[in-house]
Amino acid sequence: MQRFLLIPFVCISGIFSTNLLGTPEETSNKPLQTNRIEAVRGSGPGNIFNPGENLAEYGHWRSSKIGGGGYLLNIATNRVDPDRLYAHSDVGGIFRSDDGGRNWYMIHINYHPQSLDCVRDLLVDPENPDLIIAAVGDQWMPQQGIFKSINGGKTWRKVLNTQVFGNGPNRSTGRILQRAPSEGNRIYAAPGLDGVFVSTDGGENWIGLGLDQVYVNDFKIDWRNPNRMFLCAEARKMSNKTTWNGERQFHELKGGFYRSEDAGMNWEKLSEKSPIEIIQSPVNPDQWYGIFDGLRVAVTEDFGENWGDASEGLPTSEKKQSPTSGLSYRSIGSGPDFLIVANGNGGFFIKDPIDSPWREIKSDRIQGDWFARTQPNQWDKFGRATASIVVDPSNPDHWFFSDYYAIYQSWNAGKTWTLTIDGIENTVIHTVVQSPQNPNIVHMGMADNGYFRSMDAATSFSHADGTSDNCKAIAVVQSSPDTVYILAPRYHGWYADTLYVSLDGGKKFHKSPMINIPKGDEKWRANSLTVDYQNSRQVYIGVSGPVKPGKGGVWRSSDMGKTWDWDSRGLPEDSSFFQSSIWDTGFQLARSPNGSMVAIKNNAVYFRNSDDRDWERSPVRLSGRKFMQVLSAPDQDGVFLLAEEYGGLQRSTDNGKTWTKIFERGIHSVTVDQNDSQRIAIALDEADGILVTENGGTNWYAVDNHLPQRQRLKMAFAGDRLIVGTPGNGVFYLPLEKGAQNQSTQQK
Repeated sequence: MQRFLLIPFVCISGIFSTNLLGTPEETSNKPLQTNRIEAVRGSGPGNIFNPGENLAEYGHWRSSKIGGGGYLLNIATNRVDPDRLYAHSDVGGIFRSDDGGRNWYMIHINYHPQSLDCVRDLLVDPENPDLIIAAVGDQWMPQQGIFKSINGGKTWRKVLNTQVFGNGPNRSTGRILQRAPSEGNRIYAAPGLDGVFVSTDGGENWIGLGLDQVYVNDFKIDWRNPNRMFLCAEARKMSNKTTWNGERQFHELKGGFYRSEDAGMNWEKLSEKSPIEIIQSPVNPDQWYGIFDGLRVAVTEDFGENWGDASEGLPTSEKKQSPTSGLSYRSIGSGPDFLIVANGNGGFFIKDPIDSPWREIKSDRIQGDWFARTQPNQWDKFGRATASIVVDPSNPDHWFFSDYYAIYQSWNAGKTWTLTIDGIENTVIHTVVQSPQNPNIVHMGMADNGYFRSMDAATSFSHADGTSDNCKAIAVVQSSPDTVYILAPRYHGWYADTLYVSLDGGKKFHKSPMINIPKGDEKWRANSLTVDYQNSRQVYIGVSGPVKPGKGGVWRSSDMGKTWDWDSRGLPEDSSFFQSSIWDTGFQLARSPNGSMVAIKNNAVYFRNSDDRDWERSPVRLSGRKFMQVLSAPDQDGVFLLAEEYGGLQRSTDNGKTWTKIFERGIHSVTVDQNDSQRIAIALDEADGILVTENGGTNWYAVDNHLPQRQRLKMAFAGDRLIVGTPGNGVFYLPLEKGAQNQSTQQK
């Protein structure tokens, strides 16, 4: 899943400039030394970013300070404006800095929300930093292809419609966009499914060159001979959709190592086995180095016909390694006379001179690690799964490095590293929950990094001890807000299968034993969670799988998750009553202050009174679509809210038995103020944004519609703020204007 940015002809053309983040005095006084491992000349500017400065324009929304947390794939610059930098990620879109990396802001928001999020590759014109080409898409989204901006990302337009695998299990991180080194207007794209394309007019028009149905890991051009190019591919079984509602298509994509000697008109398959990434030697252009299987480095001197081992000095393994392993190599870069490789846990090795063995570079200090901001003395996130390693060609001691979480820079050849990602909020939010008594406390669960908590109404967040990655659901006890439950994996993983409990408001968690919960071979998920309003020890979860004793359904614990009882009598015994995907909207269970409960399925609602053990089906007619949410009114007995993606918003005042529609249009997300159930926020489609009511749905008013993403939102109130979590760009908060209800109203 790793990639690098630097390509051989980049060194020749000098795309990367000196003085990035540094003043002329700071950089000109750094002498160049041959032994870059021993030479330590400081860590660059002392204050390289300003956390308080926010250059982004998101209307009245403000971005919460979390700092990274997503897969930052690439860093790009140009030679005419050293302060202009670009970065992109697999889910958070494209980011731009105008001050040498001190602060960043998104530049894909003015095109279309969620259409430029999954960026596979980014190409910046070396002479014009406003000219950008982006390869965008994933296997699920219809807005895919090659996009072009001529104004630095302010506006975008699609110039080539093609499948791009920028995210998901099928993503890769090598280059698929390249510019011919001697012809600036000749640009290549190799998305894979539809073959290789070339444009001779700077990306305006494209011609197909064949070689379709391949999965491209890396694509490179010989800087000495621009007609010679290489394509690294691996065999993959892929699936995609051409539209949101289209049928899934399956493809068997071919692998192999390919070479063209005529600018891509014809391709020769040199071998079935291909490197992950390749790079041309800066000393001998006849030599190409490649990473094979993530385990070893090899070299060829006959343009891919034969390969010899070049791993001397590297710790290696014969077995396949995790992308976060110290024995896994996925990124390679070059300086003027040396090579660098990075492994999956932040280790760096240099080949200097190139004909010598690899030597390890010991990093003494990491300044500003994003995870360490939230948890002091924790550096284990640095270097987790290498994405890119790049050398500034004008300053061989100035390096860039990116990984799962952040972008770093080094001014002393990797001896020390400094974080440079302020403004890059690249986190996927699963849930946001309001504290019932303190408006400043906000609980948040995200993918990859687990549970976070804010004590200042979402201005900033901190990480808690004792939790796992991918926090799916959170519940806070109304009568005892220091008791917090979360659903998350037991260890690193995607699916929630374990209950965690905190007794100090979310500072520290411990795992529940979860005795009696089914944990066999079946893929059970526990994505739905609710608690008793008065009894902090009583908690309920929804377990996917066939509804039957010992299997799926509603499970109840009366001892804070230690032991569990099946509590699903009356629910239909079929498969997967509760949602099993981590991306499904949650809130499938709700409990009222009087003890009544509601459970929802795609096309059915079930309810029961507080004294009952049997569930009954409500006669309410639903849309039958997938995304549904149910919430209880915190200050009204027996009152519930039910939101449907295409069915609007309904209210029940009789413990979930009957329902009345209070809003007609489809809803993607809903939240109710835990201190005032008359205050509700609903997220509609991308065009209509978010509506708020302060009188229970009689009147609605629209809030600022400038969020960068407007689907799959997670919302909560925090006093007079509305908090919104996005599926890739972190958390935003909006101060709600007093009296807005009277200024602008919409009926249902």
